[in-house]
Amino acid sequence: MHLQWSVHTSTRAAQKILSDWEQQCVDAFMHIAYNIKLFTIPPELVINADQTRVCLIPAGDKTWAPTGSKQVTTMAKEEKQQFSLMVATSAAGEVIPFQAIHKGKTMSSLPSFESCAKGESMGSSGPLEVLPTGAFKACHFLPQWQKSILIIDIWSVHRSKEFTGWMKGNHPDIKINYIPGGCTGKFQPAM
Repeated sequence: MHLQWSVHTSTRAAQKILSDWEQQCVDAFMHIAYNIKLFTIPPELVINADQTRVCLIPAGDKTWAPTGSKQVTTMAKEEKQQFSLMVATSAAGEVIPFQAIHKGKTMSSLPSFESCAKGESMGSSGPLEVLPTGAFKACHFLPQWQKSILIIDIWSVHRSKEFTGWMKGNHPDIKINYIPGGCTGKFQPAM
């Protein structure tokens, strides 16, 4: 019996590119350049960051399906055992230490208390503490109120009142500049 199957890649919704994406990217670039000039921000303090999903149980996106299939289902495509990894670089080309971000509904889904305490003892006390802005300012005799720029995507979490309020309260010296919606693949180097 011949099944007439061939290898397919699983399907998912594609991100839509806006018709005016080029102008939005130019506008975002000009906004960043304006902030750099206005606040005399050195390249070491212009940080570009993006997050990526890390699956603890990796699953492929290829499977066998009937030839001509339009929708293909794979196992573990919706696997939830994962965490986010924040990667960042400075405009001076410096790679910033990675930051793992865990969230879960139960304590067993989060890192152990001991591993969190070890991380804190090594100098990280929370999100964005790994950004080298404070150390750079001290080494170059810049005031602690010297502005920095954090370039991130316009994800709903990044625009939330919780995040923006936390940033204003804990890092008032960091100016957030957003990648235009749907333009991450066109504009952001850290992807």
